[in-house]
Amino acid sequence: MKAGAASRPAGGCAGGGRWRGLAGAALLLALAGCAPYRPAPIDPAVTATALTARRLDQTGLLRFLRAMGARPERGFGLRALTLVAVYERPALKLATAEAGAAAAGVVRARQVPNPTLSLSPTLNATQASPSPIRIGPAISFLVANFGARQAGIAAAEARVAAARDMIAATAWQERGAVRAALLALFIDRRALRLSRRLAGAAGEIETVIAGRAARGMLAASALAGAAQAADQARLAVARDEARLDADRARLAAAIGMPAAALRHARLSFAAFAHPVAPRDLPALVRRALIARPEIEAALARYRAADAALRQAVDSRFPGLRIGPGYEYDQGDNKFALSLSLPLPVFNQHQGQIAVARARRRVAAAAFERAQARALGRIDAAAAVWRGSRAVLRAARRLEAVAERRAAQAAAAYRLGATGRLRLVEARRAALLARSQRLAAEAAALRALAGLGDALEMPVFRETPA
Repeated sequence: MKAGAASRPAGGCAGGGRWRGLAGAALLLALAGCAPYRPAPIDPAVTATALTARRLDQTGLLRFLRAMGARPERGFGLRALTLVAVYERPALKLATAEAGAAAAGVVRARQVPNPTLSLSPTLNATQASPSPIRIGPAISFLVANFGARQAGIAAAEARVAAARDMIAATAWQERGAVRAALLALFIDRRALRLSRRLAGAAGEIETVIAGRAARGMLAASALAGAAQAADQARLAVARDEARLDADRARLAAAIGMPAAALRHARLSFAAFAHPVAPRDLPALVRRALIARPEIEAALARYRAADAALRQAVDSRFPGLRIGPGYEYDQGDNKFALSLSLPLPVFNQHQGQIAVARARRRVAAAAFERAQARALGRIDAAAAVWRGSRAVLRAARRLEAVAERRAAQAAAAYRLGATGRLRLVEARRAALLARSQRLAAEAAALRALAGLGDALEMPVFRETPA
């Protein structure tokens, strides 16, 4: 190279300086566009410690709750606990990260192909003058098919829309999990209070029968039956207490907290005091079949598949490659321009087109399945909800009858017309009827929650509507 430099004319020097300037500018641009790698290791021991140390009184969590309008000092109700799940649960973080990955796909689809630098230096050893060196740098640019490029961008943007819809779907699922766990805790707390009262009534009946059996007024078999009933009532209390502990653990898992975080937490069940029954069900069904996030996500995936098919069709002619070049040949400056175009001789991109067309058919079928599943779920939930309301009305009538009989037994006992056993048995019968009514109310609340999930509309409010 030095020998060539010693013998090159002024024109060659100008050409070499021009080349060095271009190479330097290209290098600077490449370095400026480089994104540095930053390691982000995951230490399972550290993450496990952080997970088990989560608490509802964390400073960052409380700041987030207050910024979202929640008042945790008044108790953690449905909305506050849902926000805790938004803050802590990994499912939403995963959905958000997937949306970010889809957005990165848009950046990739929009980027302009980099030019290609090629060098072809040669040395002619038989000719030393004026220079044995021949060097030909060339830069080629791909002028991409505009239609294929725009279709690729449209497909990437549709995938972003699908990922964002899945964030909404995941958020609703997280809310449903929190609501289901809190509702189970609310129902089982009421059931435990009533089962304790039933156990007390069964124990009182056992005491009365034991006294009568001791005086010879009742047979021993009656006492054995009463004792067995009292034992079963106490067993029911133990089961309800165990169920309550499981409910707390389930609620903690739903909000992304360890079970210990709820040990002393003040919970609010005000949302279940104000259920909002859906009105104009046909309109809500139509809205759900159009606007449910998973249906919108399925539609966005179909649009992405359709755009990918359009990209595959347009990519039969991917574009034109232009390569302006320069050659320093034996002391002479030479300039060249090359044009290259792929020839669709052996294939016309039919394989990629066939795959894209099949994927579009799959996406269309997936959209239809999403709508059909949503409709089936709504119809089933509506049927359960209607049935639960009918059962609840019947349970309330039975409770009213049992309450009247208990009142009549109390009046008869005060008048001395009946003994204490009849009074206690009437009270126990009223408690059993109340237990049936509470079970019917629980079923109705769960059915309403299921219908709300199917319609993706809130059916519980912490304040009256």
